Amino acid sequence: MTQTPSESEPRPPTRRETGSRGEDIAARYLVDRGWLILERNWRPGRGAGLRGELDIIALDPEPGPEHHEAGPAPRPGLVVVEVKTRTSLRAGAPAEAVDSLKLARLRALAGAWVAGSTVDHEGLRIDVVSVLLRPGQPAVLRHHRGVGQ
Repeated sequence: MTQTPSESEPRPPTRRETGSRGEDIAARYLVDRGWLILERNWRPGRGAGLRGELDIIALDPEPGPEHHEAGPAPRPGLVVVEVKTRTSLRAGAPAEAVDSLKLARLRALAGAWVAGSTVDHEGLRIDVVSVLLRPGQPAVLRHHRGVGQ
């Protein structure tokens, strides 16, 4: 019995599968650097009046530049991490998809998360982790800190 090309070749991953794989890679990268992941794929409640999702909410153990050596030990910084995953660069680098409108939405969502949180943290920052997934090659990851500041 012969197989048709569609039966013998694996189907390419869907956009959702690609995005999920990129988020898994980004989360593993952050945890490997000592970050604590608080939430993944967080969405506000229906009554919040906001739409959207925060890919990763995490605590960065490194003190920010505002921390001085003297004084109490620094609290970890709260970071909202937007993960952008692509399988090619035809549409540009993954991080280029985070424009001023997207940043404004991320800030609003981050504010809603903070308002309902009791997590002790110092400051709030938005980072972008871009992941390039090319078939047969290792993933390429770039961490862009403090985007839009």
